[in-house]
Amino acid sequence: MPPGVNPFIHARVLSPEESIDRVEGRRLLELAAGGHNAVLHAPRRFGKTTLLKQVLQSASELDMPGVLVDLSDVLSVADVAARLEQAFRALPGNIQRLISKELGSVAITTPVAGFSFSRRNPPADPIAAVHTLLELPAQISSRHGQRVLVVLDEFQSLVNLDGLDGVLRSHIQHHSDVSYVFAASEPSLLRMLFEDRARPLYGQAERVRLQRLDPDATHDFIARRFEETGKDAGETISDLIHVAEGHPQRLMLIAHLLWDRVETQHPATLTDLRSAYDATMRMVNPELRYLWDALSANERRVLAALASGYSPYQQEAKIFMGLANRSSAARAAENLEGNAIIERGTDDESLRIIDPLLARWVRRHGGARLQVFVLPRDGLFAVTDGPSLTFLRSTHQTIAEAEAEADRIAAAGNGADVMIYDVDDPNELPDWAILP
Repeated sequence: MPPGVNPFIHARVLSPEESIDRVEGRRLLELAAGGHNAVLHAPRRFGKTTLLKQVLQSASELDMPGVLVDLSDVLSVADVAARLEQAFRALPGNIQRLISKELGSVAITTPVAGFSFSRRNPPADPIAAVHTLLELPAQISSRHGQRVLVVLDEFQSLVNLDGLDGVLRSHIQHHSDVSYVFAASEPSLLRMLFEDRARPLYGQAERVRLQRLDPDATHDFIARRFEETGKDAGETISDLIHVAEGHPQRLMLIAHLLWDRVETQHPATLTDLRSAYDATMRMVNPELRYLWDALSANERRVLAALASGYSPYQQEAKIFMGLANRSSAARAAENLEGNAIIERGTDDESLRIIDPLLARWVRRHGGARLQVFVLPRDGLFAVTDGPSLTFLRSTHQTIAEAEAEADRIAAAGNGADVMIYDVDDPNELPDWAILP
């Protein structure tokens, strides 16, 4: 990336060179090379498609040709056939000659989703075209003596096309030299396809969950991107990583706005990061307001509980957020999880809001209780309305003045949990509050 060009891209899928290396990509590659199928699950904007492109690039370096089929929002069998054809025609080199020969007999005519394919032959039955297209990976492997990797992105869209998952299984179960990755962003539909014993694809793939970004890899990536473009991220990287909570798109968005605020002659400061974060919240406010307005009252209460640091099943959630009982909280949580707004932790019990900006928005606008911290900082006492110095509200000469400000913030909102640290011993402070 040349100097003077913002290196943090947040509004499109990244190329492999623009993104952070992730361990899940190496796992998917290992499975594919070993002849195993995999299911990759990740919330939207979590870098799923970027990761899949990384895997395909690495596979090609191992002489494993690969193809990415985008199935997002498919509407019909003919649309599926069109997506498959488009993906296979993008394969390079001598494989392309085989593809062109085989596809010459496939007649598809459909205007669905912006595609329009036509052949000189009369139009074929779309399901027959799908059957032909699904056999292409095995033919490529047989002709060229190479394992082939097929990635089906947004695979859960096939749920609405009756019987198509069975059509797919009728082919892949015989493809010993083809590896498949099924990628999905809606966990409830994913479970329906691969964990329901009544579905054709039950037990056909190993599940891989795309986790949040690794802090160490993220730190190195941000520092390197600033340096390559003639700027210095200074003391802000740890705080940036903390407030982004490992969410790829949100990290890139905040970093993009931070980079814009940093002069080439001076390192970034926490003041720059606070400005960038506030600008980010203003930018996403319409999006998050629209999401909030579309939720039911109990779904909002569950989000408010989680944003306040409570389980929706705790007594505090019932008292402060008005959740009537455990069953109503469970139904609302199930809906939020199915729509990839919240996720379960690694223990499969704890719940968490996926988007850290949504969690912050709910704390400000959605009836959640703020967390207000008072802690020593550079000889003064800082007051923050969240667990980061990025959320600094004010600084004071004495702890009494800081406590009074914290109480004022709590009284002005819907209440707050006020946490006071009156010593600067690093062993007594939270990690984010320790001076670098």
